[in-house]
Amino acid sequence: MSEELPHSGLVAIAGRPNMGKSTFLNRVLGRKVSIVTPKPQTTRRRVMGALHRPGAQIVFLDTPGIHNPKGALLNKAMVKTAYQACRDVDLILYFVEAAAGVKEEDWEILRRLRQGQEEVPLILALNKCDLATPPQLIANLAKGGEESEQRGIPIRDFFPLSSTKGENIERLLAVIEEQMPPGPAYFPEGETTDQPEELLVAEIVREKLFMLLDREVPYAITTRTESMEEDEFGSLNLHVQILVSRASHKAIVIGKGGSRLKETGIAARVELERLLGTKIFLQLWVKVVDSWTNDPRMLRRLGYQEEDHGSP
Repeated sequence: MSEELPHSGLVAIAGRPNMGKSTFLNRVLGRKVSIVTPKPQTTRRRVMGALHRPGAQIVFLDTPGIHNPKGALLNKAMVKTAYQACRDVDLILYFVEAAAGVKEEDWEILRRLRQGQEEVPLILALNKCDLATPPQLIANLAKGGEESEQRGIPIRDFFPLSSTKGENIERLLAVIEEQMPPGPAYFPEGETTDQPEELLVAEIVREKLFMLLDREVPYAITTRTESMEEDEFGSLNLHVQILVSRASHKAIVIGKGGSRLKETGIAARVELERLLGTKIFLQLWVKVVDSWTNDPRMLRRLGYQEEDHGSP
């Protein structure tokens, strides 16, 4: 039976795209479990990360950025994943940018997040506070508090923080811990995520492609680990497939003379060796699956969508 802890609970990390949610989770855990790029909509799945503290375990659920899911069915599946991850949690940690404050679309998202779970506490994280001026920060904190009362959306606390620099994060964690109910540990000591290594490998490759590709191409690709085998010397032989939705994208991903695919492979291998602590042999190849982002069967096979996609 799992050990009963004074504080143990689930915290959903939610917000619009590119608010620094995944950067926050990686910072808190002290290791990379969620990929990060400057481009919006990098996160496509719910990623779980467990923070072990003396007498407490806080399990964070990183979620895709909530946006207006126009276009591909993949976008609708991502938004649905985000809303579903915020159900049956003990606290919702909602991210906005400190310099911009809480926008109208944030209030609408917060209203939907609270439906049917009005007792779940909300904490607002004003992230990237290092990029905001003191007057901006003060004004947005005051405005957020006023609008919270006016709209009837109570917010337990407002926290300016910087996920990249670690500012104010320890204070936030202490407040979150206080809000967690007593309960059993969700993860054994030493385990920090439910994400299998095969998925992390595929995601790291996708992260490097996101960084190298422009316009719509990054959003029309995905990756999956086809095989992961350890040899007699303890090295890992990895075979990762890159799926693209158009034939024209295949040439872009490969690059002239295979240059972009080679650059992707080198960058991914270097990071995977650091993360997994062993020698990596990485092979990449590209496959065209026409319009996979709008194919419910492919989305289910790739783990982006449940049996019914419904409305987000």
